Amino acid sequence: MPFVIDYSLCVGCGTCIGNCPNRAIVRRDAEVIITGMCCDCGACRRFCGVNAINKGKAKAELNNKKLDRELKKRLSLTRNIVALKFADKAPKRVPVEDGLNFWCHICGDIFEGSAESVFFTAKNSVCGGSAALGLGIRSLNRDDVLAMMEAITGEGGYFTCSEFFTKPRSLYPPFPRVYGGLIIGPLQQIKMPDIVVLPVNAKQMSMLSTAYAFETGELILGNAGGGTCLGTVTIPFLENRPTFTCGDHGGRMHMRLKDEESLVSFPYRLVPGTVNNLDRTVFTQE
Repeated sequence: MPFVIDYSLCVGCGTCIGNCPNRAIVRRDAEVIITGMCCDCGACRRFCGVNAINKGKAKAELNNKKLDRELKKRLSLTRNIVALKFADKAPKRVPVEDGLNFWCHICGDIFEGSAESVFFTAKNSVCGGSAALGLGIRSLNRDDVLAMMEAITGEGGYFTCSEFFTKPRSLYPPFPRVYGGLIIGPLQQIKMPDIVVLPVNAKQMSMLSTAYAFETGELILGNAGGGTCLGTVTIPFLENRPTFTCGDHGGRMHMRLKDEESLVSFPYRLVPGTVNNLDRTVFTQE
């Protein structure tokens, strides 16, 4: 694995456990262990006071094309996987989205294999979802905002009143800054993305959550009732932990999700260990 512990030096203090951002270091009985969830970030070495952590012989598998293939194969996915990467400007060979669109509609196109990578900004966002993505919001005139609020609140809308429409945002961590844009594309096209998003059924979700828990002991917690954008991006990016959501009405429609499908979002650096563990859990007995 990427990093190993020299037990002749380790005192078992657990400082590395508390400072590992990827839940890759655990305590089993009296011994501190670096698991296969290690993503090669090196944070543990900076906090080890006795220099007991060193590079191992292997490296974390952060090949986006290989991980894309393995996820599809082991989960029997029939659709593409979306990758998201924050950036302040469009990288070379990635076009800026032309005109207005919904970020979730772009994801739906990618799920179906009918779209390439694109750089999406607040200026391209039809709805206020760009604010939930950490991109800020496109300027609108007062009448347009009032019309939007009228359409989504009250009978037949999302919430009975505007106060409930804004309330879910307080349940999520705030973005520390406004980003210039978001690269949205198929996982096989984007190196080192921030987040990967998969449309999954109940069994596929169970397989992923079991593989994630296998070496972390942690649950993947879900959220429902708010916007698809807020529920899909915020927690994986800001808290570095996976989550799942059923999405909202508009998000499901634009993503063309099937009735049995939900979305699961993973911080990219937690994907390699989870993929490896797919071959180590109870599901391998089937």
